[in-house]
Amino acid sequence: MEDLGKIGEALRLVERYEDYLFRRALGISFLVNGLVFPTIVLIALKGESVSAYFNVSQDVFVPLASGTILVAGIAVIVYMFTSAHVVSSRLRRTSLWANSPHIFAMFSLWFLSFYLTKYVPEPYKAVSWLWAGGFASLVTYAINKRALKDWSYPELLIIGVVLLVSSIPIMSLGAPETIMLAAVAVLAVSFFVAGIYSFSVASRILEESDR
Repeated sequence: MEDLGKIGEALRLVERYEDYLFRRALGISFLVNGLVFPTIVLIALKGESVSAYFNVSQDVFVPLASGTILVAGIAVIVYMFTSAHVVSSRLRRTSLWANSPHIFAMFSLWFLSFYLTKYVPEPYKAVSWLWAGGFASLVTYAINKRALKDWSYPELLIIGVVLLVSSIPIMSLGAPETIMLAAVAVLAVSFFVAGIYSFSVASRILEESDR
């Protein structure tokens, strides 16, 4: 019985460490999104003055800078979740690729949601970013809650509700630039708050594991 108790405790420690790894990866992902998206919008808005400062054509600078930042952000997110998944697979002695279709589907969902906003006409272009982020967050939360209960993080639910609800008053602001700035601010704040919350939960999990 004593050996069974030790095995049970070891399994609980593994589960807590896994939760810590994925919470940390999720927190970094939120912070990256909160930085990348507003930065790309800012480059688009101020591209002429910034490109003139660097003595580069605006037509070259804006897509190059935006693309570089976007690829870097995606690379960081993929690296964090892949690293967490590798460690989790080794701890559980399971296949590294067991959940890869699910992870790929989640990334595809987010990419497609924001990609489709390019077809939304003004003055709803900026608001569509909130719709995309809100929709992707809620669908990700719902799928994870059903398919992978360990990944059903409430941060996604909160972000989804906040983005979709806030899109309603933002639509009535009038001026397209005001709508854009408000939408970017809501996105950034939502992701930053969610990231900080994820980090706080991860730290608490680690503290409980050390007891």
